[in-house]
Amino acid sequence: MAGKTEYRKRLVMSAPDRFQNAVKLVALLQLSLEQMDTIKGTKIYRHKIKNQINLLEKSLESLLSGPVSELDERNEDLFNTIQENISMVLDMSLEELSMLKVAVEESRE
Repeated sequence: MAGKTEYRKRLVMSAPDRFQNAVKLVALLQLSLEQMDTIKGTKIYRHKIKNQINLLEKSLESLLSGPVSELDERNEDLFNTIQENISMVLDMSLEELSMLKVAVEESRE
């Protein structure tokens, strides 16, 4: 029953909430795409995984091209900030990544 309730909440989500959630999704998918590049050329990047990653990358890039362009046109400053934060997360050590939640919560106070 909780699944249906959550689905209904998503259907009646306000436009600003939908936009915010879409921007978060775009940022996370972009982060995933860039992180996938790091395993290319490693031992785990074998034939099957290579094909799956390449297919996923093409699908995500196709899916993201429109929303990314729209965000860039709508709010270039927000777009640039998100891109900088994606780069920052990609450059983090595991220790820094584990502290990210604490840092964000402290900044919210």
